[in-house]
Order: sequence, then C-alpha cells, then structure tokens
Amino acid sequence: MDVWLKGRRSEEKTDRVKSHCLISAEAMKTLVILFLCTLAVVCVSSDAATGPQPASEDAEMFVERQQASTVVRQRRAAGQLSLVQLESLREVCEANLGCEDMMDTHGIIAAYTAYYGPIPY
Repeated sequence: MDVWLKGRRSEEKTDRVKSHCLISAEAMKTLVILFLCTLAVVCVSSDAATGPQPASEDAEMFVERQQASTVVRQRRAAGQLSLVQLESLREVCEANLGCEDMMDTHGIIAAYTAYYGPIPY
C-alpha cells in the first residue's frame, strides 16, 4: 500500500505543478499582450514627428562660415585675456616691425588682429 500512496502523491504533485505552469503561461500571455498594447499607445500618442522634416528647419541648423566666425569672435572679445595670453600675443607681434609699431600706438589686441587675424584664444 505504501507504494500505491507514494505513486498517488507524486501524481498529485505533478498535477499541481502542471496547473501552476498553466496559470503562469496564461499570466505571461496576458502580460505580453498588455505590454504590447501599452507600447502601441505610447507610439501613437507620442509627439515625435513622422515623415520628413521641412527644409526650412534644416537650413536654420547650419550657418555660413563667415557668420559663425563673427559669432565666435564676439564671444572671444567678451572675455578678458590673461597676462600670459597677452604676453604671448606681444611676442608674436614683436617679430613683425609693422605690428610692433602699431602695438605701441593702438594696443596689442588691435595690432595682433590687424596683422594676424582673430586672437586664437
């Protein structure tokens, strides 16, 4: 009789495991369907534009080289140069007699800019 009870108990355990697995599989299917529905709602209701963007917005993203360098020069001019930077400009300008003369009359920044272009820092 012990053998029959052991066999019966193992069958009951197997039945419980199978029924538990079926519930888990059904719950998993429900979760997957719920997730896909949520994903579809998010995609449909998002503010992301579909299709090509107008050409006018692309044109505003890029500027001409001259216009960009003007903006960069204005930002550089807004900051103060350190003494080390001014000394570096002075050494470069002293190598050119015209720049050195202009440096004495108009200042180092004006002379360097006139002879060598925008200040590199």
